[in-house]
Amino acid sequence: MDRQEAMRFAEKIGLGWNLGNTLDAPMGETSWHNPVTTREMILKIHSLGFNTLRLPVSWHRHMDESFRIDAEWLDRVNEVVDYAYGDGMYVILNTHHDDICFQPTAEGFEHGKSYLRALWSQLTSRFEGYGERLIFEAMNEPRILRSKYEWKLDFSEKVCLDALEYVNKYNQIFVNTVRAGEKGEPRLLMTPSYDAAPHHAYIPEFRVANDPADRLIVSVHSYEPIDLCLTPKQDIREFNAEGEQIIDSFTQKLYDRFIANGIPVVIGEMGIWDKNNPDDRYRWAKYFVRRARECKIACCWWDNGGREYKLFDRENLRVCECAEPVMRGLLEGLNSE
Repeated sequence: MDRQEAMRFAEKIGLGWNLGNTLDAPMGETSWHNPVTTREMILKIHSLGFNTLRLPVSWHRHMDESFRIDAEWLDRVNEVVDYAYGDGMYVILNTHHDDICFQPTAEGFEHGKSYLRALWSQLTSRFEGYGERLIFEAMNEPRILRSKYEWKLDFSEKVCLDALEYVNKYNQIFVNTVRAGEKGEPRLLMTPSYDAAPHHAYIPEFRVANDPADRLIVSVHSYEPIDLCLTPKQDIREFNAEGEQIIDSFTQKLYDRFIANGIPVVIGEMGIWDKNNPDDRYRWAKYFVRRARECKIACCWWDNGGREYKLFDRENLRVCECAEPVMRGLLEGLNSE
């Protein structure tokens, strides 16, 4: 994309919402205690001001030994995609909690390569008739599971440098697979950094995949500042100037590395832990989205249906009372001048 198109892209995506802990629950849609998704839920989400549905999906427990997706499961995913796509929303479809299938290691690479090729060739074929509002996302937070490097790399260690390179390779395999199977206009594709961390995206070791269609998006997640947003630490409940500086820093670095060079960025997950601190959550949500918007970065709220990040009451089709300040902050940040 050229620079101007990359900048306009964030406006199209607008504000996104994750249907978390649902189709990504490995044992089935309701196995992590969220209700069955309905069309009414998604229409209500759209009406609240969310223009994008990020749809996390686990696939590996719904595949046979040859990585063929169970037809009933694929039909159900397609049905939920249609709830949003049919109402004019953007949809981001990914592979979620399937991390064991594409480990960024020498031992895991052959399996990961086979899994990604099989999955995305099937999904490319299945959704062939869908236009640019259906976006494919290669992986969710690819990382070395259950290791000391799962969430924090040591760049002096070869295994960590190798992991960064394997993520690059997986992203390229994903792009090649989708492009080889497409018959119409090339769709937008999202490719993550190692563990989807911003600081693993704007480093030189992360390479944007080669795409002859020039239709790639960089995918990152951010729960920053971490002690406020990603941990239950009750003694850290205030959003302050230091938190603003953290957000300013990583959004500017993402802008400089990618958007200024014509590559859009989507923060596919963001959120702040509910510590009974509504005023700070409001200020954080407004500041985070406003700052991302200034840098032409789109944001998707992570809603897992649990107390810590729950925004939408799926049973009663309304914003949760405890999350009303957050919702107000998200919309004010999106629409601020």
